Amino acid sequence: MSFDLAIWHQAAPLTDEEAFAIYDRLTDGFVGVVQESPAVQKFLSDLLEIYPEDTDESDPSPWASGIYSNSECVLLAISWSRKEEVSTVVEGLAVRRGLVVYDPQSGVLKRSTQ
Repeated sequence: MSFDLAIWHQAAPLTDEEAFAIYDRLTDGFVGVVQESPAVQKFLSDLLEIYPEDTDESDPSPWASGIYSNSECVLLAISWSRKEEVSTVVEGLAVRRGLVVYDPQSGVLKRSTQ
């Protein structure tokens, strides 16, 4: 079981329902759903410095499956046992980069309050 999160750039305010529609299209592999942003790849680079995809046995990966990313979004499947730890880091990094985080488990879009 995994705890999933989606990260993308979103300038205009969205309702949680609109965010779900975007998430649904992103997870179906559609492109051109949201605006491309260099902040997305910078976020991913920051995240992989903390939690690399390739790990050794002494430090198991928090990823339940491979990370999907393109110039529009990052889709994460976090191991359920590490969801609290990793999602806190993900949200902090996303806010610093001006990105939103959609949590499909709760159906809530999280964004910076700045």
